[in-house]
Amino acid sequence: MIDLKRKVFIGSSSEETLLAEKVREQLSPDFDVTIWNEKLWDTAVFKINQNFLSDLLKASLQFDFGILIGTTDDKVMFRGEEVMQPRDNVIFELGLFTGRMGTSKCAFLIEKDVKLLSDFKGLTLAYFDKSSDASIATAVKEIKDMFLASVDDEINFFPSATLASVYFANLITPICRYIIENGGFTVKDILYKKCKVNVIVPDKISDDVNLQFEKLKSQIQTENVSFKYAGRPRSINIDTQIKNETLEFVDFPTIIAGINHSISNLLPHDFNKLSPDYNSILERELRRFITTLKKLLLRNSFDEMVIVKRESELLT
Repeated sequence: MIDLKRKVFIGSSSEETLLAEKVREQLSPDFDVTIWNEKLWDTAVFKINQNFLSDLLKASLQFDFGILIGTTDDKVMFRGEEVMQPRDNVIFELGLFTGRMGTSKCAFLIEKDVKLLSDFKGLTLAYFDKSSDASIATAVKEIKDMFLASVDDEINFFPSATLASVYFANLITPICRYIIENGGFTVKDILYKKCKVNVIVPDKISDDVNLQFEKLKSQIQTENVSFKYAGRPRSINIDTQIKNETLEFVDFPTIIAGINHSISNLLPHDFNKLSPDYNSILERELRRFITTLKKLLLRNSFDEMVIVKRESELLT
């Protein structure tokens, strides 16, 4: 069973482990939460024998959301006055995660007495009073609600949403429009007025997507058909099968190979392609591909004609 919980990274100073645990406890029912600070090597994203910056870059790509906890850890002089600020590493991680994820997917959970620079305007700031559990809970709820409302197809470093849009425009739209404009689809002189399109998205992506899809296709008896569509220089070829007097188009979107390629190139070279972390990033991007595709179908009123399935659903 695929875990559909989105992943949240919590960063804090080592002195605020208990506070980070409170935040995780409140978020855990809805998210897969990981805490990192220098005292949590065994259970954290980072391992002590790995490069620190490289691990931060990995984490900023493999998580869906980031929360950095800013507390009054260090005294600094600001315009001649002594003020309290968070640790430098927390500020650095906040900038990194915000830059990688976007402001809607990263939040600064900040103690009310902390002095912030004006550069933090535009970020999600949730203030709390460390002496009040109710204040902490309220601030965390603000962040939680924002994360829950965040959609999966927002633009990020991976091209999942873009690939879904290209796939929709170049294949799904021509098929649906052709069926609508011709009152169905003719195969061997038989007009099938009942038509639907099955898009099969794999559970994982191998290095050779075409070979992978050929193996999947071998589970289904299909016949290839082609048709010409206005504005296309070449005919569109697609597999079909007939079930209960309905002509079903079956397609495996090989365009998703671009997701695997992007992950491999954006992550550090020492990132293990067979690791659980790699697979969790891949699963997130496949979900984004599906989410974007379904929204486009709904927006163009093709949602009743097109069914998007995962590979695991073929046998169900």
